[in-house]
Amino acid sequence: MAEETPPPRVRPGIRSAPRIRQVYWCDFAEDAQLPEFWKRRPVLILSKNSTLYGKVTVLPFTTKSQPDNPSAYPIVSPLDGQRAWVICDYLTTVAVSRLHMPGRAVPRVEQADFNRIVALALQGLPQPDY
Repeated sequence: MAEETPPPRVRPGIRSAPRIRQVYWCDFAEDAQLPEFWKRRPVLILSKNSTLYGKVTVLPFTTKSQPDNPSAYPIVSPLDGQRAWVICDYLTTVAVSRLHMPGRAVPRVEQADFNRIVALALQGLPQPDY
């Protein structure tokens, strides 16, 4: 079996570690397979303690209407003010180097919306049986 070449380590294009509730642009993998996300799109940062050269857990946004998706949270995008949905059953961890600044300042999702988004994301996970 041939030795595999590891992927490259890419220097981040942002200047500080992403923070919880912030919204960035994320370059998802170009070699994705449907139904995976595959292009640059907004993401919501879920990680509490991310680092600039590490990884971050995110939820992607979409502008495609989601009337039949109970895991989609409707929201006004903090990037452009358009109607969007956070896809709460698509928890994804990406390298911080995939993130890009949305402008001069990084917007945040309101705390009340964030709480509802996290609750919806947790509904898709198994509950602990203590």
